[in-house]
Amino acid sequence: MEKQQLTQRLNQKFEELVCLSDGYVESSDAMHDIEKGLLSELLSIGLLLLRYIIAGKLKQCKSYEFDVDNQAACQSKGKKARRYLSLFGPLSIQRPSHWASDKGVVYKLDEHLQLPRGSYWSYNIQELVGESASENDFRESVHLFNKLLNLDLRWESSVRNTLNLGQYVEAYYEARPAKAEPEAVCFSASFDGKGVPKVRKPKARSGNPKARLGKGEKPGTKQMATVSVTSSFKPKQRSVKAIADALMGVENEPQKIKKKPKQEQRSKKNGWHENIHRRAFLADQDKAVDYGIQDIKNRISHTDSRFVVPIDAGIGLEDKVLGAVKKYGLEDAFDGIILDIIHVLEYVWAAATAVFGEQSKLRTPWVRDMLTDLLNSKTQKVIDDLVAIRDKTKLSKSKSQQLNKAITYFTNHQHKMDYLAFIKKGYPISSAMAESTCGHLVKERMEQSGMRWSSDSAQKVMDLRAVKLNGDMEDFVQFVVGSERKIRLRKMAA
Repeated sequence: MEKQQLTQRLNQKFEELVCLSDGYVESSDAMHDIEKGLLSELLSIGLLLLRYIIAGKLKQCKSYEFDVDNQAACQSKGKKARRYLSLFGPLSIQRPSHWASDKGVVYKLDEHLQLPRGSYWSYNIQELVGESASENDFRESVHLFNKLLNLDLRWESSVRNTLNLGQYVEAYYEARPAKAEPEAVCFSASFDGKGVPKVRKPKARSGNPKARLGKGEKPGTKQMATVSVTSSFKPKQRSVKAIADALMGVENEPQKIKKKPKQEQRSKKNGWHENIHRRAFLADQDKAVDYGIQDIKNRISHTDSRFVVPIDAGIGLEDKVLGAVKKYGLEDAFDGIILDIIHVLEYVWAAATAVFGEQSKLRTPWVRDMLTDLLNSKTQKVIDDLVAIRDKTKLSKSKSQQLNKAITYFTNHQHKMDYLAFIKKGYPISSAMAESTCGHLVKERMEQSGMRWSSDSAQKVMDLRAVKLNGDMEDFVQFVVGSERKIRLRKMAA
């Protein structure tokens, strides 16, 4: 298409657009219908301009030359059509193909326009649908774009797009490690686990293999994903009383973690913690811990920096944290592991219920006293008090077992319960940020109604969701564009 032809067609289009607008002036159409009509015409104009640009690029790529000393015979294979879905709509690109024995088939125009590899969706469509798929189920992820842009995207294509983008996340974060934070002094790394519903491979059954599941049988099982959450923070001075007040709640009942607004969940700060970075790793706690501690190492820039690890009592988690600290040579900066006070308080409430009953007015002040002792690092006193109550009070077997659980828990983890030392330094004593991340990184997407995942798809969806929650989506897509371009250039230079 020549420039003169384009000008004529655009003039015609704009005349039609003005006529359409005049028609709307005289019509009784509602504003939302007018918007749809105008958008449809504007999209067709965008598609016309896009075709003109592609035609111009095609003229620049009429010849193909090898950048090698020993030039192989280059054979033209004519033009091959390629589908391309742009924001303005679908079009077919006729681009010249060339073949050489040492390179195979090469499309110079694909490189010139940096067209996507392995997908006919533009990178813009890939980004928008991929971002939506990290939030919503795959059917919902294409619904808005089909309606707004009058497209016909299928949910299966959204699945393929998500898996394609997800494969680049690992390399993206390896290529862009956390930057040093010279102004930050204190850092936090926290880890927690959340189950992901998995597709369970069908087992061989006797009789009819299509028989319904038996009572209590489930079509799937769960596999643990470990989240890693790292951040920097400024020490916050708080009194034991203030912390106890917050944990007990206004009504003096077990305090639930209040969900933060989604805008705050998905930002790089939450009021106390800044530069929050989140990842999730399926069935690989070692990798999650290693990733988090390495991220802290990259952030620390001076010798007086300190970092802490608030965690729950997950099996093997403490040893893995200590191993990673040693691996990355962070012993001098490491100020210790602290056991999540919220989990600890749950054991105290359970013990109080066993001793006094759920409705007793004595329960709340007793919990308050126990919590105050714990926050003052008097863990051994709490253990001794619980042992004395168990031994001197006539309790049922189940209630004694409840007390024993608390006694055992506090005894096994006493070395991680020096809360007063952490409070005096202004450090966090809760892993609430990791628990919150389990919710909005894993649970909100992976446990939507009816969801069952393979290992590969689960990891890639969580990876893409982490990119979204970390606020890195735009930069990530540019990384994907660059990565695919490098692959194409390597083929052309082979």
